[in-house]
Amino acid sequence: MIEVPVCVIGCGPIGLTGALLLSRHGVPSLLVERRSELNNHPRSRFVDTNTMELFREFGIEKAVEATGLGPDWTAYNRWADSLAAEPYANIPSPTFLSVPGPNSPCIPVMTVQDEVEAALMTRVVADPMITVRFDSEAIDLAQTDGATQLTLRDTNTDERQSVTAQYTIGADGPGSGTREVIGTHLEAEPRPVYSQDVIFHADLDAYVGDRKGSLLYTTTPKGLVIFQALDGRRRWRCQVVVGDENLISEEAVSHRIRVALGTEDDVEFSIISMRMWQPTPGCVTRFSSGRIFLAGDAAHVSVPTGGMGNNTGFAGIRNLAWKLAYVVRGLAPESILDTYEAEHRPIAVERIDWGVSTTDYMTAMMGGHRRGEDVTEHIQATHQYADYDHLLLGFEMSSELIAPNAEPAPPLNDPTTDFTPIVRSGRRAPHVWVDAEKTESVLDWFGSSYVLLLGSQSSRPAWETAVAEMPPGGAPVVVRQLPVGVSVSPYQTDAVVLVRPDGIIASHHTDPGGPPDLSEVSKSLPSPPS
Repeated sequence: MIEVPVCVIGCGPIGLTGALLLSRHGVPSLLVERRSELNNHPRSRFVDTNTMELFREFGIEKAVEATGLGPDWTAYNRWADSLAAEPYANIPSPTFLSVPGPNSPCIPVMTVQDEVEAALMTRVVADPMITVRFDSEAIDLAQTDGATQLTLRDTNTDERQSVTAQYTIGADGPGSGTREVIGTHLEAEPRPVYSQDVIFHADLDAYVGDRKGSLLYTTTPKGLVIFQALDGRRRWRCQVVVGDENLISEEAVSHRIRVALGTEDDVEFSIISMRMWQPTPGCVTRFSSGRIFLAGDAAHVSVPTGGMGNNTGFAGIRNLAWKLAYVVRGLAPESILDTYEAEHRPIAVERIDWGVSTTDYMTAMMGGHRRGEDVTEHIQATHQYADYDHLLLGFEMSSELIAPNAEPAPPLNDPTTDFTPIVRSGRRAPHVWVDAEKTESVLDWFGSSYVLLLGSQSSRPAWETAVAEMPPGGAPVVVRQLPVGVSVSPYQTDAVVLVRPDGIIASHHTDPGGPPDLSEVSKSLPSPPS
């Protein structure tokens, strides 16, 4: 019998992240994976700014960054009749561009899922609070009022072992078996396309030339082939659109790729692996039942366009893990777990819908081009493919853990691309550098406890005294103050901002200039458990 506070089913990037976040909050976990090893056929590539900020918390930001493609690869997405042809659409991709920007201490990275998982696993295996079990299938998952139970079946020996956990997270991917256990299903409409995913090695420099891009679409007479550089040298991924769910042969794939190169050369390449998939965007009817929760692709599935899938999963597990840890540690009541779905579902649905609409714009552009039509308007509409910083950084959550805002959000010219950092309840706390050397971000102060973030002219001693006098037993609160002498806009000098462990602003106030009144601030803290 194994007893553990939290069992995480699925050792993909979201499961690994969930275990690391729980550990950061002092909660042990059991991480269960039916495979013998991590994924060896990478699917996702884009690691967005929010996710890189999370990796900064884990200390793997630079390791992941080092695996990524540079700005010469990430400045554009391109569409052409073949890889060697001049593109008919060169669309800038500022959201993908791997260069420093003003809104984060981190840069987005175009890398490979297996590199990301390897970086996460280095932290997992070194963490004494995390137990990992490969070759272990989770079966017979059930729950009572006080715990969850499941059986681990060794996939090699069929040996069985019972597990009791206070809570279980199903991070078991798009084919999740945990969904059925909690009585939910994925409300999704499969897209009318099948794509054969191919990992191969080849030297394609002569055909790419100076037309590097995050994604290189080729609309050949035999169908669509999408080239994606994995290491910027010889490792490639291709998505070859085919007629049905059946894999075509290596010989047929090789022919399709050679046609898409646009050359008569006998190009040498070796196919490493192939998989079939059909985009099936959608969201489950509910994210949890009792003590069992869904995260990542088990809860919501995106189309590949824009790289929303894993990044939305990272956002969700970041939302869930600290709440689960606070409940396990007796710092908050179970009722705060209901806010996971309330806060995260609208974000997931918005991103799923955005991915579908962007795919439709792109499909119309490619179809119009094949028909010889003027596709200027379609190209303009497709600009949102990799220009969506507001969608990533300007989302606004709402729940009982977040104070209502007194004023509506400022209007935007474009709700996808136009991002301006503001201090507002339910928003991601804006990044500012807190040292002249620009090595420490205010975001580095978040992650384990609530932070009462003070402007440079607010009275820190008075607020520290007030926080110290709070009743014991509730959510921990740490007081930090922004420095004088460096630019910290949009934070005001008299600001009093309550930031949650996941970096979301719970409430924001103005220092009264006299004795602090914690009553307004306390409204946005979880109630101590009864």
